[in-house]
Amino acid sequence: MTEGDERDSISEAYVAALSQHGIGDVQPAYRQFLRRLKAHDAGLYEEAVERYQADVIGGAEAESDPLLRWVQYGAWLAGQISPGQLVAVDRQGRARKPAGPPPLGPLLLHLPEGQGERGIPIAMPTDPSEAQEATLKLLCG
Repeated sequence: MTEGDERDSISEAYVAALSQHGIGDVQPAYRQFLRRLKAHDAGLYEEAVERYQADVIGGAEAESDPLLRWVQYGAWLAGQISPGQLVAVDRQGRARKPAGPPPLGPLLLHLPEGQGERGIPIAMPTDPSEAQEATLKLLCG
């Protein structure tokens, strides 16, 4: 399998996982996270690129869920931008801190520890509930 074929296979699996879990594409937001890191801390940006290669691209060999790899990477990126915690918000608007790997399906937010800092969306349902939309508006503005 050529590198291009492997990349296409990874992309197909990612798109299929997005559809299966009802999650919007996370990659554009994560590119923004990377731009923020690059502008503020070149060393941390380089670490983020290495982590992407190892965890997101390299994890494909382990045949793990590509969306889960991406979401875990995004949660890590958000934590580098601002320390905080990951929370999952269900369709009723109830939030909880995931005990293990982030669940795929609910709204996932990184809530910074700093007072007055806005939440950072990590994964968004393609069809969020009113409660999830209200949570986004309130916490992420």
